[in-house]
Amino acid sequence: MMKSRYSTVESLKIMGSASKQVIGPDIKVLLWNVFKCKRKGWQSDFASLIDNKDLILLQEAILNSPFDEMFNHSSQHQWIMASSFKNVKSNIETGVKTGSSVVANKHFFSASTHSEPITKTKKMVLATEYPLANTTESSFEQSLLVINTHMINFVSFEKFRAHLDQAFQALEHHSGPILLAGDFNTWNKKRMQYFDELAISCSLKEVDITRQPRLSHLFRHLDHIYCRGLGVVDVHVHTDIHSSDHYPISLSLRLAGD
Repeated sequence: MMKSRYSTVESLKIMGSASKQVIGPDIKVLLWNVFKCKRKGWQSDFASLIDNKDLILLQEAILNSPFDEMFNHSSQHQWIMASSFKNVKSNIETGVKTGSSVVANKHFFSASTHSEPITKTKKMVLATEYPLANTTESSFEQSLLVINTHMINFVSFEKFRAHLDQAFQALEHHSGPILLAGDFNTWNKKRMQYFDELAISCSLKEVDITRQPRLSHLFRHLDHIYCRGLGVVDVHVHTDIHSSDHYPISLSLRLAGD
């Protein structure tokens, strides 16, 4: 039997230091699947994109690589990395990573119950919670919940649904503002319809993003952003950046009522 290139990790690591005490009322966000940092120019593009961002949500992020230093020594953002698997040969871990200008009050991660075929790897959901400006940290209703996820792919709809249910379980008891974003692998109509049903049930609204579908994504949009209790000020897709197979998305939000 062929030995797998990957092994399960399912662990969490915190790096860097946050520069602020609270987040909001204006919140600048970056969403990006960084394609395991494989492409030339990734590091310089990344450094430019995260400037002045309050939240950075990465998918296919890596750990135990030459890039670790920039996260470990960061004085602007706290970074929380939830790994789901590692390369047996290189020891490089892959998962989702959330950066924030504020220290997280809480964090939770959950790997998919099922594995993807061939690689036998799982995907990850990472939830983090942050204190908001002009609120007390003890006020649960006024904390911002951020859910960063990379959904399972190349599996049946039933297995995809099970993983998406996991992501939404992380937010069902939160009554304050929510940001749900990531690479959801919604490359067929059935997946997208189920996603929309769950979003509506949680009073989440999808951020309208103007972009060009890509052949490599079967002409479907895989990256999505959903909000509750947050107003959208501006959205920009960085189609000039090619250091990943996904375009970075910058987003400006404002707390509702401010």
